[in-house]
Amino acid sequence: MNLQMKAKHFSPNEVHIQYAEKKLSKFDKLLNREVDIAVNCSKEQEEERVEITLQAGGFRLRAEEYAPDFYVAFDAAIDTLERQLSKYKTRWNNKRRSGESIRTANWQNPTPAVEEEDDESPQIIRVKRFAMKPTYPEDAVIEMEMLGHSFYMFLNAETEKINVVYRRNDGKYGLIEPELY
Repeated sequence: MNLQMKAKHFSPNEVHIQYAEKKLSKFDKLLNREVDIAVNCSKEQEEERVEITLQAGGFRLRAEEYAPDFYVAFDAAIDTLERQLSKYKTRWNNKRRSGESIRTANWQNPTPAVEEEDDESPQIIRVKRFAMKPTYPEDAVIEMEMLGHSFYMFLNAETEKINVVYRRNDGKYGLIEPELY
């Protein structure tokens, strides 16, 4: 397990680090592989915030929890990761057993987006940069669900272009394939 622990407005001591290593070591055993884990802790007002991002093989899980105490927030984040991992394994096994994938599903054309006029100009408050490896759309949907996001940008392994999958209001999924003109 490769553990990186960062803190903001909070100073983790050796006890916190040992606690994190002990609790997170179970993911090495559950996944039977080397796991990269990033833990970000911060104190916000009267609450501790713990964000854990777990990356192993080709998938990523993320949990963020708040609590008055570091240990309570950390345990809640671990519980969230365990639920996500269980859900991921179930989906993966179902996908392998059935031989079906989202690729064979009946895709519907998404409804056009409606632009809202806003008096204030939009502000970009955060920029994220990350490496992308080729992924199939159905795997991108699984990754999006595991992260708890409503959309996920990825490098499509079939087309070698940047695509976005998203969750529609009807619970189905959409795929955006941009074209240059």
